[in-house]
Amino acid sequence: MGLFSNLFGAKKIDSVRRDKNGVWSFWMNESAFGNDRKYLEWSLTNPVLMTVISIRAKLYSQMKITHYKSNGDEIENSPYLKLLHKPNYFQSQEDWLFQQMWFMSVDGKNLIYQPKSLTSQLPSSLYNLIPTEIDLEAKRPMRISDFVLTTKDEKAFSDRTFDYTLGDKTHNIPFKSVIPLYDLSNALTCDSWMDAPSRINGIKCVLQNIDENIKSKNINLKMSQKYLFKNETNPEGQPQIQDTDRNAIENVLGKKAVMITNASISANHLVSDFKKLFLDEMFSNDATTVLNAFEMNRDVLNYFSNGASTHDNQEQGIIRYVQSCTQVDANNLMSSLMQEWGLYDTGEKLVASYNHLPVMQIVMKVKIDTFKAYQETLKLAIENQTIDAKEAKEMSDKLKNDLGL
Repeated sequence: MGLFSNLFGAKKIDSVRRDKNGVWSFWMNESAFGNDRKYLEWSLTNPVLMTVISIRAKLYSQMKITHYKSNGDEIENSPYLKLLHKPNYFQSQEDWLFQQMWFMSVDGKNLIYQPKSLTSQLPSSLYNLIPTEIDLEAKRPMRISDFVLTTKDEKAFSDRTFDYTLGDKTHNIPFKSVIPLYDLSNALTCDSWMDAPSRINGIKCVLQNIDENIKSKNINLKMSQKYLFKNETNPEGQPQIQDTDRNAIENVLGKKAVMITNASISANHLVSDFKKLFLDEMFSNDATTVLNAFEMNRDVLNYFSNGASTHDNQEQGIIRYVQSCTQVDANNLMSSLMQEWGLYDTGEKLVASYNHLPVMQIVMKVKIDTFKAYQETLKLAIENQTIDAKEAKEMSDKLKNDLGL
């Protein structure tokens, strides 16, 4: 075994380079968090990433969807809501939405497959395609040399296909049969009109730190159960404890916490000061980086705050996250569905709301109090003849619409 084998063990050296001065440089893939995009596997095995995505997906999946006519009236028994309520044989609406957000968080995109017999018909079902089974490059479909400008161009692109593996069968799916959703945005890099970068790209090293931190803590916890014994009175360097005595001592240590001996023996704990490793502190800092990458903070996930986040702070943190992140993602889904199903043409709307969640009732109370105070102000303005009743009605309706009441 050579020098670098001894130093690096069985780690794979990805590349070797020698500069003009004869200096060698080595690049190694030292852990599971290398260049391979096994993000889905990481999301299910890394405790911090799994927790963050789980919170994100669970909040997202609790949306309440309503179908409105162009005049604002709610549509009952909507076929679109019926489809979303049970998108496919295997999933409920909540399961489907949870999976959808998980895939977007992991891969940066989610492709919704909507099989249907005729273009004008509502899909028979909706499936989120598992990102690891999608092959967009099999037929080089994303390479575009011209802009898509005309209806003919749109049809030509939508007729392109990609491969999707389901079990032991590969399906050839046209782009016109999928609804794409993106976490960040598509086309942030060249030839990625149907793809988007994953947030995990920016935190791979941090996830590796967390992975190694857990391994280190596990090893040190095991080592903390062990002691190193040595003979103190041995001027000639000859062992005074024979093999039989050594075996007897090891057996006794395995059964008893205390052992008394006349031999001159010193014992040293193999982990002298666990706190000096600062493993928990490093874990907390890396976890915070992952939280920030997904636009969360310690008030959303009180995992590492050590009591610094109060109950009120946690409530406000969740409310801010739902309003600024979860609701935005839900609006994006509604917009994509309306565009795909032609609802924009009829003036109808699909609206996703989280006002029904217990934590959001605080926001609803603030909105109602604001509207009530505004009504009183308008009443006083009418009495003072500053505005007339018609103007007050228009102003009241505008605020009501702005507040979402």
